[in-house]
Parts: sequence; structure tokens; C-alpha cells
Amino acid sequence: MKILIVMGGFFPGQKYGGPPVSVNNFCSLFREDECYIVTKNHDKDESVPYEGIDSGIWTKRDNCYVKYVSDESYKKSEFEKVILEIKPDVLYLQGLFQSCVLPCLELAKQYSLKVVLAPRGELCAGALKKKYKKIPYIAYLRMKNLVRNIAYQSTSEEESAAIIKYLKADSEKIHFLTNIPSIPEKQYIHELKKSGEGKFVFVSRIHPKKNLISAIEYMKDIKGKVVFDIYGPIEDEEYWKQCNQKIHELPQNITVNYCGLVNHEKVHEIFSLYNAFLFPTFSENYGHVIAEALSVGTAVIISDQTPWSDINEAKAGWAIPLDNREKFVEAIQSVIDQKPDDNQKQIKAVEKYINNKVNLKEIRQEYKKAFDL
Repeated sequence: MKILIVMGGFFPGQKYGGPPVSVNNFCSLFREDECYIVTKNHDKDESVPYEGIDSGIWTKRDNCYVKYVSDESYKKSEFEKVILEIKPDVLYLQGLFQSCVLPCLELAKQYSLKVVLAPRGELCAGALKKKYKKIPYIAYLRMKNLVRNIAYQSTSEEESAAIIKYLKADSEKIHFLTNIPSIPEKQYIHELKKSGEGKFVFVSRIHPKKNLISAIEYMKDIKGKVVFDIYGPIEDEEYWKQCNQKIHELPQNITVNYCGLVNHEKVHEIFSLYNAFLFPTFSENYGHVIAEALSVGTAVIISDQTPWSDINEAKAGWAIPLDNREKFVEAIQSVIDQKPDDNQKQIKAVEKYINNKVNLKEIRQEYKKAFDL
């Protein structure tokens, strides 16, 4: 089977967030099929093409073929050329409001292609801010019969309800498909923790939605020796300035470091160096970084606005309401106070939780049903 994926950004880009991770993991799960990706030849908010990658030709990766194209070539005529060249069985679209979606839906209708569209959270309440632009666009898609006969990937009940509400989709065309997590290629061993010390990490875009500033503020009341490392692209310079102001107000027992961008191939190794991932995000459609931390035994201290809130019962971390600052501080302090034996017990609880939560065979079967593979 041939699967064509058209999306705005893919690896080696570091600034496109979760969709490249989702798609890369999809390609790994379906590596016995043929996955083709058409994407832009540069990172988000940049214009310089990726170094060492030729534009306009197919590049072979370990799990897929990728065609990186310039902004000028990222248009309907290029997508049509690829469709005629590879003759895909399925067109897999990422997001609803991306510039590639309308021309791809038109081509799918023209060439009678099966389409699976993953809104990637773009229809959820917080994402529909500019309704005066987005609602007319959705109405146009419906009027032109471009979304009536396609299948949808949903990752939550909220997203399924939004697909029905805005796109008037039949419920039987909506497939609940969890995102595919990144699985580490090897087992990572955590160094022995010392009581009274803690190493915490934040890995995400530096953007108000990810709520780094609250993570920094929680540290004000913490006792013990703390290292808090921050990784991720700075998307909002003014917000980053506010974060830095808060960092400078912290007591001397708290050391905060900005460590720059993370190469996704190194993300598991990085998470394994820390006692906990601190991530009080305002919302996550899935939260790949949460899965990546858990997959190497690193506990998470997160908001309850993600699909991972059942970690509380499993003692794999803490999922806390955002208005409960005291609970966040308690969770951080409890990690610092952990003795080595208690820390090792929590690592084992995290590993047990993620192994029970993620069954790749079952996930693959659900995707095969949706894609009719």
C-alpha cells in the first residue's frame, strides 16, 4: 500500500511541534508499506533550506520517502504531480487549516482518492480563535463536497464532537486513533538520586500555551538543591523575557539553564537524565513529550489538561489542576525529598504504566481499519 502525506513541516525541522513526531511514528509503524511525504524544505519561521538535503527530489529516510520543496513549489500543481507519479492508495492530511489541505482535497475528489484527515486539535475550542476566517472556510469545504466522503482521525471525544459539529461528518466516518508514541531504541538507566536534590526538565516550545512561566514560579517555594533545564524553540520573545525575569527572582538553591533546541533523535536520552518532567501546559491534544518522558521511566508533573491524567492512580507522576499551585509545589518537593529506593520504585511504576498504556500491535490494527490497509 502507498500512503501519501502532505504537511507543512517535517524532520529535520525542530520547530513544528507534535505533527512531525506523529507522522514519523506512523511511518515507523507502517514501514512495511510505502509512506511518502511532501513537505517544505525549511524549518518553521525560517527561509534557509535544510543543509545537506536536496530540494525537489525524493529523499530516502529509514521509514519513508520525503520530498522537500520550496515555498514556491508547495502548491496544487506539485501535489498533483506527486499523486500522478506515485499513485497513492490513501492521502493522509495533517490539520484542517494548513495551506495544503484545500488543494489536496480538490485533487482527492478529482482523482477519487481515499482521504484520512487528522485535524490535530485545530477544531478544538482553544484553537478556533479566528472564527471569522475559519468558519467560512469550513462552509466552503462543505459546499464544494470536499469533506463529505472522507474519513477522520480523532484523538479525543472533544475532537470527535467538533468534527461532527463543524464538518457535519457521520460518526461512522470518525475513527478514534490514539497518536503513536515514540519508542526508545534502547533502555536507559537513571543515575542514583540523592535525597534533598532534584533534576527537572521542561521540553517544549517557549510559548504562553505551554505555561513555562508557572513552572518557574513554582520553584520559588522549593527547598533543596534543584537544577531546572529548559529545552525548546523560543517562539515568543516577549514571553521569554517575562520568564527570564521570573528566573532572576528565584533563590540561590535553584539553578535554571536554557539548553536550546532538542534534536528529536536525542529526546529519550535527554529525558532519562532527569528525575521529573515539569509541564503545566494549558492543553495538549496528545502530548508526545509526555509519552517520551514516560517511555524512559521519567515521572511527569503535568496539568490535568492532557490525555494522561490517569498517571495519578498509577503513581507514575502527577496530573494537577492548573488553579492548584500548592499541589504543583508539593509534587516538586516530593520528588526532591525522595530517597534513592523511593525514586527507583517510581521509575518502575512509570515503566509499568507506559507499557500497559501503549500497545503498538493494537494501535496498528486500529489504524489499519481506518486506512483499510
